[in-house]
Amino acid sequence: MFELKLPKMNRYEKTAAGFEAQPIQKGLILFYGSSGFTRWSAKYEHRPLEEDIRMKDGSLAAVNHGFGGSTIDEGLYYYNRMVKPWEPRAIVLRFFPNDLSYGYSPAEIVYLLATFCNWARADFPGVKLYLCDAMPHKRHMNNNLWKKMAGQFNKLLKEYCDTNEDCTYVCQSAWPGFYTDPADAGDYGKIRTDIWVEDQVHFTQEGYDIYRELFLSALDDIL
Repeated sequence: MFELKLPKMNRYEKTAAGFEAQPIQKGLILFYGSSGFTRWSAKYEHRPLEEDIRMKDGSLAAVNHGFGGSTIDEGLYYYNRMVKPWEPRAIVLRFFPNDLSYGYSPAEIVYLLATFCNWARADFPGVKLYLCDAMPHKRHMNNNLWKKMAGQFNKLLKEYCDTNEDCTYVCQSAWPGFYTDPADAGDYGKIRTDIWVEDQVHFTQEGYDIYRELFLSALDDIL
């Protein structure tokens, strides 16, 4: 095992309470992760995830439980409050950048993601799990250490998904829409620079339009 690297685990009490105050809709696809999901919301002047990810007949498919700045350790900490009551039929997990910044290694992050998957399997038999690789960001285009760590994480995560039939590896880093030249897909140093807000980490609406297409493709068999 490894030591906890976060200063405290209960940073998101208000967020958890906010989810708990909402009507619980069971059997949906639950998106669970950090700010890329959090900001996929009208609160940030974007078309909400729940409107973008729909069933093919137009009915509700997903619920967004993103909480910005979070790590998978915190995802585990809040599992019983943010995940379990919704009894999802599928879960999309998106963690990595914040975990890395707190000092978790790629192997530790994948271990914690695997722990989450084991909990979900026990609680929701037959659940489908979609695990996202390290998302490319404009801020990290020229950060060789970040790219190296992302590569290690992606390799380990794909190996985990390949050995677990209920897991799908969602390759954000190689989605062609994030690159001006589709031939560059997968090269973190060649992503588009025009789909980010000022912080160079979060999407504009055009970026979320691309993100929508990525997840509609990844989730096609259950929509």
